[in-house]
Amino acid sequence: MFEGLKVKKLIARYVDVRSEKDEQSLLRELIPYGRMAFRYGMEVFRKRQLTPGKGQLLMESICTTSDYIVDVVQLLGDQYDVIRRIAKDLILKRWKDASIELLIEALKSENFYLRGNATELLSAIKNTASVPKLINMFSASGIEQKKSILKILTDIGGPASVQLLVNSLQDSSWTVKLWAIKSLAVLKDPSTVEPLIAKLKEADAQLKVAILDTLGAMGAKAAAPHVLTLLKDQDMLIRQKATDYVIKLADSTIVPEIIALMKDEDVNVRRCAVEVLNNLKDERTGDALLKAMKDSDWWVRQIATDALTELKGTNIVKFFVAMLKDDDENMRRCAVEFFQKVPDPSAYDNLIALLNDRDWWVKEKAVTALGKLKDPRAIPALHNLIDDMEVRAVIPEALAFIGTKEVNRVLRDFLTDDEKRIRINTLKAYAILKNPDTVIDIKDLLEDYEEEVRAQTVKTLKEITGKTFKAGEGTKHTDSTGSYIANRVSQSEDNILTEAILVLDLCNSTGIANKYGDNFALQLTNILTDAVKPIAKRERFIFMKSTGDGFLITFPKIANGVTFAFDVLAAIAKHNEKADEYAKIELRFAINVGETRIDSRGDRVGVATNMTFRVEGVKAEAMIAMADGMPKEDIPTVNRVLATEHAYQEAIKMDGIEGKLMGLFELKGITGLHKVYLITKK
Repeated sequence: MFEGLKVKKLIARYVDVRSEKDEQSLLRELIPYGRMAFRYGMEVFRKRQLTPGKGQLLMESICTTSDYIVDVVQLLGDQYDVIRRIAKDLILKRWKDASIELLIEALKSENFYLRGNATELLSAIKNTASVPKLINMFSASGIEQKKSILKILTDIGGPASVQLLVNSLQDSSWTVKLWAIKSLAVLKDPSTVEPLIAKLKEADAQLKVAILDTLGAMGAKAAAPHVLTLLKDQDMLIRQKATDYVIKLADSTIVPEIIALMKDEDVNVRRCAVEVLNNLKDERTGDALLKAMKDSDWWVRQIATDALTELKGTNIVKFFVAMLKDDDENMRRCAVEFFQKVPDPSAYDNLIALLNDRDWWVKEKAVTALGKLKDPRAIPALHNLIDDMEVRAVIPEALAFIGTKEVNRVLRDFLTDDEKRIRINTLKAYAILKNPDTVIDIKDLLEDYEEEVRAQTVKTLKEITGKTFKAGEGTKHTDSTGSYIANRVSQSEDNILTEAILVLDLCNSTGIANKYGDNFALQLTNILTDAVKPIAKRERFIFMKSTGDGFLITFPKIANGVTFAFDVLAAIAKHNEKADEYAKIELRFAINVGETRIDSRGDRVGVATNMTFRVEGVKAEAMIAMADGMPKEDIPTVNRVLATEHAYQEAIKMDGIEGKLMGLFELKGITGLHKVYLITKK
């Protein structure tokens, strides 16, 4: 009793002591009391009355012999994190091997801290003598204990550890199987490839993904033929994971099997197969890739085109020259894209003919392909397209690639174009040419009213001359050019434009991302973007930006916006016909007309823009019904085109377009009630 009081007093003095000398003196007095000093010291430590430094010094001073191993191991489960840390340090410093038995026993504990720290220590100590004991206790352990044992054995390694991990692939617990698969990825033992392949045939989707990751981490090329079968899996993620695996590890020995998959009825299988062929870069794939150019799926054709541009060869070039005249615009698109990457003189005549193609995309790519050919004969034909709104933006760069003196004269006509984008593209073309004779023409644009044009002019002049110019240093314009500048400035006062405003939204994008993952949602967004951009360009959009799950786009007229909306719906409908149910895309559109204010970044802001966003998201339950309006139950929630009253009045003047009043809506941030209309095609 008296000893206990004395120890408590010594501990109390130790708590308050300040000098190192007095601290050491008190520790010398406490050490003879051994376990009693240890017990009282821990009580004070847990109450946070001892600083971590003093607490550690006390424990290290008292716990000097193996008699304290049991006590210190128990501290691994203490509620105070500092005590747990000090206990781990003591064991690693003094009793690594001596603590093995106790640490293995601690794995059975329900105390999360004790079990976790015991696992960590056994993994760090890596005592091979513990392996048989861990294996013996594995089968009778619970899931958490099994996970701990698997981690320890993975860190220790060795044949016995590997064998237990392989055996665990057949465990009744799904979690244990997953841990075993991931642990084998760490060990990378070649003997485990065959068991993993065998498990691949029966595993569920998540385990298949884990096995593929493990085989990939091991660099197991021998598994490639077996993984090929997963290109036909029903799960999209499995197919893509298997495709990535084969691309990473397979070699040309599997070419025959891949070519066989190119004949599969399932378009998803063909997509995966052609992606593998593209990456193998094997000459034997040429014939299969040429056949893939006639595939009904655009993605298969696109990847085949990319692959063939790498293989090239006389037969391949002849094939694509002939395809430039194909009746199918999709074939012509692939062909001109091929010759953008593989310029060949034999394609010249057919590319010139495509400058009059009915498909704007084909025309645009033909322009670029002719530029890559660097044939001066194309200059007059390209110059004739200066007023072609569909392709003229890419002509300056094509002319720059050709690069003869005649090009400089032709580019001068583009330099004074009324459209900002054309002037900027022409300046970039001059930067490619780097002809000092063009400086006098270019300097005029240092006075341009558009900041972006002035900035590009400075860059171009720097590229040509090596000197730094400043905006506003240009020469004074002639009367004709001065008139041109004055007109443009007057049209842009206060940075306010009257435009048709369209908002497009991908429905339930958040829900899709939550259910199928961000990557899958991104794939749908990319499909939508691929459909939107060419149609927006065809309808001569003025401004376009992504809103994350949709777009804000402005057009010169309501008719452009309406045509754009229904053409996008038609394009997405084609996608949906072939897509799995979960991969179908649903959209909402809203169209308005009004004044937009252009901010310093070119973005569109203001009431008219805000109103368009509000109209896009209106819900039937929020509608105030009108006598001549629609019943709430008839209002579509997706694949709809809504319009404000002014936009509706313009839209119904178009051939083939009709509309109907839905009702009145309150639009957040917009004063009053507003009529909203549903626009449809007749």
